[in-house]
Amino acid sequence: MTLEQASYLSQVVGALAVLASLIFVGMQIRQNTHSQQIVAVSSLAAAIAAINVPAMQSPALGEALAKATRDWGAATREQRVLAHFFLFSYFKLCENAWYQHSRGALDATQWAGWETMLRAFYHSSGVQGGWWPRRRRAYSPEFQSYLAATAPAPEDIGSLEQLFSDPTTQ
Repeated sequence: MTLEQASYLSQVVGALAVLASLIFVGMQIRQNTHSQQIVAVSSLAAAIAAINVPAMQSPALGEALAKATRDWGAATREQRVLAHFFLFSYFKLCENAWYQHSRGALDATQWAGWETMLRAFYHSSGVQGGWWPRRRRAYSPEFQSYLAATAPAPEDIGSLEQLFSDPTTQ
């Protein structure tokens, strides 16, 4: 083997080593992306649980939210206070979920449930007529635009009052 042939052979071996390294890096990036998606989904699940634990411990929060989302003005001051803090936290969490979905960290099937409930709250008369106009600027302009372009949730979702009412009277 001549020196020139050895040089060509070493260049081919070097190119194959670079190619193998790139394939390995690509696989690592893909695995890391998948891991980040799992972390995103898990953190959203933990956050929604953290919001709902106080509601489970206090039926007054559920009642306040049901009344305030139906008619903000008909709710008592205490009910509006409770509803405000839940709605603020919930909408911030949904903004985070929307952002993760728009960046590909939350896939469409996972986002579908978040979006349905977000639309149910957003399009409720109490939120539209009382809470959102005064709190929308706490959210990014992009998220505000997204919400403004959404349609109301399907009717079979129903309101919280319908969900909480006695099923024998429906």
